[in-house]
Amino acid sequence: MSYISIRNNETIPVSSIPELDYPGFLELNVLTLHQGPGAHCVNYFGYPHTGKIKLICCMAQDEDHSINISSCIIDPEHPLPSFTKHSLIFERFERELHENFGIRYTDHPWLKPVRFPFNRADKNSSVADYPFFTIESEELHEVGVGPIHAGVIEPGHFRFICNGEQILHLEIQLGYQHRGIESLFLEKKKILQRITLAENIAGDSVAGHTVAFVNLWESLCGFQPGRDLQFSRTLALELERIPIHTGDLSAMCTDVGYQLGNAVFGRLRTPLINYFQI
Repeated sequence: MSYISIRNNETIPVSSIPELDYPGFLELNVLTLHQGPGAHCVNYFGYPHTGKIKLICCMAQDEDHSINISSCIIDPEHPLPSFTKHSLIFERFERELHENFGIRYTDHPWLKPVRFPFNRADKNSSVADYPFFTIESEELHEVGVGPIHAGVIEPGHFRFICNGEQILHLEIQLGYQHRGIESLFLEKKKILQRITLAENIAGDSVAGHTVAFVNLWESLCGFQPGRDLQFSRTLALELERIPIHTGDLSAMCTDVGYQLGNAVFGRLRTPLINYFQI
């Protein structure tokens, strides 16, 4: 078998993941597992392994609720054909692999940096020197939003090129604040410290990231939470989702110039958030 199938929250040894050569790895994940309804990539990442890079791709199949995992060891010195050429669902994953490990691709459409992490492969690449796309014209103007976006209250720069009220181009560049959460998870040894890190990944999904972390930790420990605990977590997720989505509806009303909707949803969002904080 060229891949191993698991269910969500299931734990397996890394050594049990089948290892393929790169052409077989690409063919399996892009041309075989990615085909059909409900098939999508949930994660594609790499890590240093015996002087090279080990790639692991996780392809979900929604019809049978399985995740099919395969791996490949590559030399970052040699350019590779990209997954992205066949499907754009892989573009962000391959951009991150390029940024973190210097992996090059022969046919990737745009290896734009994702976050400019402190441990990136190319230290000369910085967000301050990033070349934004430009259009030279006296009729056009640029609008910059960030480095903190007012809607999501998270770091990010958004560069609009406009012709009057018509937006011709939008480029999003993250990386203005990268806290190294992944490395901190490895450095912190106490479970309370790691839970605190999960809670602080993003302000609009505290419960979401925390539940994801505890599910992972319990799976690694072989602990099966009871029904009451699972219900409490589901309730927390819903209480978080409702005000966040209400705030999003308010912002969408603002985007289309519907001020009444913005005011109503904005007002409703506040007591919902306050209730969650009781």
